[in-house]
Amino acid sequence: MRWGGRANGRSFKAAQTGGPSGGCIPADHLDSPVDYENLTKLGSIMGSGGLVIIDDSTQMPDFARFFIDFCVDESCGKCLPCRVGTVQIRNKLDKMIAGKGTPDDLVQLEKLCQTVKTASLCGLGKSAPNPVLSTMNYFRHEYESLLDSSGSNDKK
Repeated sequence: MRWGGRANGRSFKAAQTGGPSGGCIPADHLDSPVDYENLTKLGSIMGSGGLVIIDDSTQMPDFARFFIDFCVDESCGKCLPCRVGTVQIRNKLDKMIAGKGTPDDLVQLEKLCQTVKTASLCGLGKSAPNPVLSTMNYFRHEYESLLDSSGSNDKK
């Protein structure tokens, strides 16, 4: 990928490919070819062919939350992993974004995403966790910065 220019002097942070259930690719992978195999290796997909450019003003947990919300709304509800799992992913993200998440919540979020990805029956469910997993992979520090520093698990 080759990009030029910056909006309002902001720095390029990442590109999200594949539409709402695609993954985020950080700036250090900008020279990667845009094809099925390479995007898959980077934790993304071709999907609908959508491409969203993300600048340095975007917090990746918020970005992932936006796309999980779409997947919750679009789930057909036929399989439990997608119907319930995407809602639980959204709830974990909400808790973290509110500053009430713990390190255990981060571990649970990752496990939940893997379960939804593996156990869902359709393409939406299998790819819904991609925005969360890819942003956790490349921007984990942004998730960790949201965690409750007391380590208490009794906040809701």
